[in-house]
Amino acid sequence: MPQIETILTADMSRADALAIAELLIRIWPRPGVTVEDRADKLQTNRGDQNPPPEIASRSFVIRDAGRVIGHALVFPRTIGTTAGEMTIAALGSVCTDPNYRGQKLGERLVQSAWRGVDEGLLPFSLFQTSQTAKQFYDRFGCLLVENQVTDSTAEDPTACPFKDDHIVRYPGRNRDWPTGPIDLRGPGY
Repeated sequence: MPQIETILTADMSRADALAIAELLIRIWPRPGVTVEDRADKLQTNRGDQNPPPEIASRSFVIRDAGRVIGHALVFPRTIGTTAGEMTIAALGSVCTDPNYRGQKLGERLVQSAWRGVDEGLLPFSLFQTSQTAKQFYDRFGCLLVENQVTDSTAEDPTACPFKDDHIVRYPGRNRDWPTGPIDLRGPGY
């Protein structure tokens, strides 16, 4: 069974960023976005600045013969809630090479990414997902987020910064999710 590598964003080599970006571009091609563009983004910390090392931004990677066949990104994001500030595990770019599906690689990747939530270092994971992928996350007890989600730093601070079908949270140890609006305090991921 292929091992999961953990690569801190701050330590990610250009070669690793390009290898991950090649998988991301195959899974989610976007007009005008190159492998180099995706690699640049992977090497940019999108989470809180200077978090404790145990929750720092990182990628989880599975390789076969040196080629990246699975990936998940997690980084800390401090959001605004009616209960006060909350630092959550932002999950993104979860994917596996279609030729390797059915081997539970995605399950292993998200379980690794959510370890900080399971260990109580962060209260929740918050992310967006498609209708199709939501069924995958349902198996882990993920719940839909019904709150209004905004980004106070955006040009339109009332618009939802997420673009996918659903906003979902991984509840970890069943902590109470706040009611009222959620300010992502940055772009969707």
